[in-house]
Amino acid sequence: MPIDLHAHTTASDGSFSPRELVIHAQELGLSAVAVTDHDTFGGHEEALAAGAELGVEIVPGIELSVSDEHGKFHLLGYFCNQDSELNRELAAIQYERANRNEIIIERLQSLGFETSLEKVRAIAGEDAQIGRPHIARSILGQQGLETIQQVFDDLLAAGGRAHAPKKVLSPARAVELIHEAGGVAIWAHPLFPPSTRQKMDYHEAEALVKLWKSWGLDGLEIYYGLYNTKDSEWARSMTEKYGLLGTGGSDFHGITKPNVYLGQVNGGVSMPESVLEGLKAFSAK
Repeated sequence: MPIDLHAHTTASDGSFSPRELVIHAQELGLSAVAVTDHDTFGGHEEALAAGAELGVEIVPGIELSVSDEHGKFHLLGYFCNQDSELNRELAAIQYERANRNEIIIERLQSLGFETSLEKVRAIAGEDAQIGRPHIARSILGQQGLETIQQVFDDLLAAGGRAHAPKKVLSPARAVELIHEAGGVAIWAHPLFPPSTRQKMDYHEAEALVKLWKSWGLDGLEIYYGLYNTKDSEWARSMTEKYGLLGTGGSDFHGITKPNVYLGQVNGGVSMPESVLEGLKAFSAK
């Protein structure tokens, strides 16, 4: 049966609640789905309860935002212990990001947009971690901005008129924290860095695979919602060349990424259960 090891909920920037995500997975015939929200474990409890009820295996995960002199990236951690230094560092980062959200909203207001922290909170949900996609949704339709991508390009991405930087972990520190928490560290969509619409060059990405491997990276995604055949072949060759684990998933967000579908990777194919079996076997070592 097909699975998906990369999906988001309203605990971060997805549009489906954790329970709704599990229901959607069941409707699509998935046997397992991973909840990998950005920088939070907040969606796990609800998803696990829904999974137990509906017969869908829930894989606990997290997607960390990381950055260093080479750029901005995402790092997945699977099976992490939440009572860990990783969770404590994330709490401190989230506190700082709350201040960042207020700065962004104030800048948008100064540019003539009708938004507020209360409006954004209503969109995100009371228990969700507010992120830029929620802020973007709060001003859709204003000043000719009709899509979330347009809002990011003009206002929220680096160089945008309302952009404010955020504190993140370095890749090396993130790998260390995932391992300290008993988890498996996977480089998410290595060819598609976040906050950019330009795919990374294969040779540039391989140089980073080698560097991250020296820091203890366990694997990378060989399945991904935006991969074409050549991309997936490159990713698989990297796991074979450097002795890394291969995982993957759609990177489903719901309406935030309307062209990315749960359970579909590498141009519309399904990912087999054997990928999860490999991840579990690696985690058990």
